[in-house]
Amino acid sequence: MIKRFFLKAFLAAAVLSLLAMTSAASAQDFVKSPVGAKHVILIGYDGFGGHYVQWDQLPNLSRFRDRGAWTLKKRSVLPSGSALNWESILTGAGSELHGFRTAGSKTPDLPSAFLTENGCFPDIFYLTRRAYPEAKLCACYSWDGIGYLFDKKVMNDDRHAENDEEVFRLGLEYEKDATLAFIYFWAPDEPAGHKFGWGTEEYYDAVKQNDIYLGQLLDYLEANNRFEDTVVMFISDHGGIGKSHGGETMQEMEAPFMILGCGVNPGEITDVVAGYDVAATIAWVLGIAPHQAWRGRAITSAFGK
Repeated sequence: MIKRFFLKAFLAAAVLSLLAMTSAASAQDFVKSPVGAKHVILIGYDGFGGHYVQWDQLPNLSRFRDRGAWTLKKRSVLPSGSALNWESILTGAGSELHGFRTAGSKTPDLPSAFLTENGCFPDIFYLTRRAYPEAKLCACYSWDGIGYLFDKKVMNDDRHAENDEEVFRLGLEYEKDATLAFIYFWAPDEPAGHKFGWGTEEYYDAVKQNDIYLGQLLDYLEANNRFEDTVVMFISDHGGIGKSHGGETMQEMEAPFMILGCGVNPGEITDVVAGYDVAATIAWVLGIAPHQAWRGRAITSAFGK
């Protein structure tokens, strides 16, 4: 009887020890960024096609390019609409998995292939919260449609701004201590692209205004030595043609993806890049394992590792 008691006690202790070791090992998977990053800032312009980048008119985007890794050929998922592409950017998966299929989807048009305990397809904010419970996660956006595309339950701050100027102001505020911040500008998609057309004077005026905001953010980061532990990513969801998008032309499907900050290897990215690679790259930069439901791959060639 006594022997049986001690045997049970020994087995229980062994199991607890094994669980503790497994838990510790799992935790260690998340504790260190391969590039030393503690912060990631994701800046998004809606509807800024790679075919419409005029470097000589965009001094701050050019500065980003010259010091960072970049491509103008990031491909959207199809159809080349906004909601489903931003969802792919944030979730590391295509529309056949996360379920958002239309430009203005507020809920999945198809059943999501996987749902977290919060009832959402796992996004980069959710994974960051699981990996770093004390992380500060923030998002600000001038199109309210963005607010339907991520898990609000894990956010510290989530704001629908009245305009892109307020987005910029909030972005400077988030920059100070956010682990992951998403700063989204509706321009040049609205109103310029849809009202006047892609590639028009009004379209480029909107892009130039965004470039001023981008420059002020970069100036602030540089002045405060933030690039020592911060990675900034720049992305657009799609381009456009005429006054619309959603088709399969390269003008609609190709858009910029750029990375600047600690550990980045400057130069043009020659790897194939899709929108769903962005979340995977953020996860890799922060030392987080991607979710099994994701299909994106980290663009590690953009870093000196």
